[in-house]
Amino acid sequence: MRFNSVYRSGLAILLTQCWFLPGPSPLAEEPPLMALSEQEEIQLGRTEHRKIVAQFGIYRDDNLQSYITKIGERIASHSSRSELPYHFTILDDPMVNAFALPGGYIYVTRGMLAHMNSESELAAVLGHEIAHVTEKHAERSMNRGKIMKGISTVAAIATGTAAVYDLGNMFGGVLLKGYSRAFELEADKVGAKYMAKAGYNPEAMLSTIEVLKAKDRIEIAQARLEKREPRIYHGILSTHPDHDTRYKKAIRASAELNRVYTEFIQTDEFLEKLNGLSYGPSRQIGVVRKNRFYHPRLGIKLTFPVGWRIENSSKGVLAYSLDGGAVFQITSKPLYKRLSPEKYLRERLGYELREGRDFSVAGLPGYIAIADRAKSPYGPRPVRLAILYDNRKRQAYLLTGAGKHDLRKIKNDKQFITTIFSLDRMDKDDYRDATVPKIQVVRAERDTTMESLAEQSPLTNYALDQLRVINGLYPNGQPEEGQLIKIID
Repeated sequence: MRFNSVYRSGLAILLTQCWFLPGPSPLAEEPPLMALSEQEEIQLGRTEHRKIVAQFGIYRDDNLQSYITKIGERIASHSSRSELPYHFTILDDPMVNAFALPGGYIYVTRGMLAHMNSESELAAVLGHEIAHVTEKHAERSMNRGKIMKGISTVAAIATGTAAVYDLGNMFGGVLLKGYSRAFELEADKVGAKYMAKAGYNPEAMLSTIEVLKAKDRIEIAQARLEKREPRIYHGILSTHPDHDTRYKKAIRASAELNRVYTEFIQTDEFLEKLNGLSYGPSRQIGVVRKNRFYHPRLGIKLTFPVGWRIENSSKGVLAYSLDGGAVFQITSKPLYKRLSPEKYLRERLGYELREGRDFSVAGLPGYIAIADRAKSPYGPRPVRLAILYDNRKRQAYLLTGAGKHDLRKIKNDKQFITTIFSLDRMDKDDYRDATVPKIQVVRAERDTTMESLAEQSPLTNYALDQLRVINGLYPNGQPEEGQLIKIID
């Protein structure tokens, strides 16, 4: 079947939008509503691959990439579509995620790799995604409504409307949703068969699911405390409920395909391959360690309240209180020497100020005040704000704090003021410390505990839970003496 160019483009965009959307039962005997030839499927994957790379970026580690490709190709060679030219890519993203495009394009994030503790677990992830390709779950998820929506999107893009911006913002949400429960379970069962044929123990599929469930549970608990939406991997808890004996039997049935299993590399050797893997945000403005923020390019540092969640954004660095009821933000702006700090706030930025005064921090002159009904992440609120002039860097630093339920008084004002006055110049030790956290593989000693490792960790929040999950020791496991474990440093 041939498609004209507009229809084909619409289909490509459509699949980008819906490869993780709920679809019909895999037991349905009806053929897919719209079938692609293998060449068209490969071309589609090639086109969408460029968008994925532009969105997430590739993690640059040639040795690790070669290793992932080797495992993936070994499993794919035992799949029902071994003739496809598979491509395996590590994405430079901290989210725990893996997904596939039609045509054999498989992706795993470095966040996912950080949670793997054996080659078999990694093989389980790759086998699952290869199964999504071989079972054509993207095509089987389509219906006419989605096709028409895809064609409409193409028309909107061709006419230059805002739909193109919606398309560009779809990736983050869509990739988190996963397929329907039926398709996800089918990918597990089929992927387990591919694993077994390739010489991996399908039991690793079950242990990998448990690791992902633990990660989801922690994220859901944290999000509940912080009053925000959880960021979870494909809804593993909903698609893979606990005590699902039929599911476990189906996975273990794959063991009959190959009773001789081989860890192609030992666990210690596998963990060594993850040594030095970046951990945490990749495209960040500065570096966060514990509750301290460093900006090496500007040479400044800032200390946030203990326990606050620190996030980078395109607009600067934000720190949220544990309950999500307060936020502090720091941004930089061009310096206008002809305006005093007070006039900068009033005339350049348009704030109406009260209770203001001149002050200085770390030798930087500035002005601190309160602005009533100023713009904040919560809408118009009273905002504690300060501006500091850095003549050396030709920058003005704007620091603002607001409470979600503040009317005129600012509930967290003392914490905001303390944070403002914590701004300082970085020294030599700070520059040494201001490095992006990485995974380090170390050997546990007799007195090593997860609690002691968490205390030494640069992680800002929930360090103990995070370290236990990435080491397969959640909820209360401890390392054995001599065991290789992953820490963040």
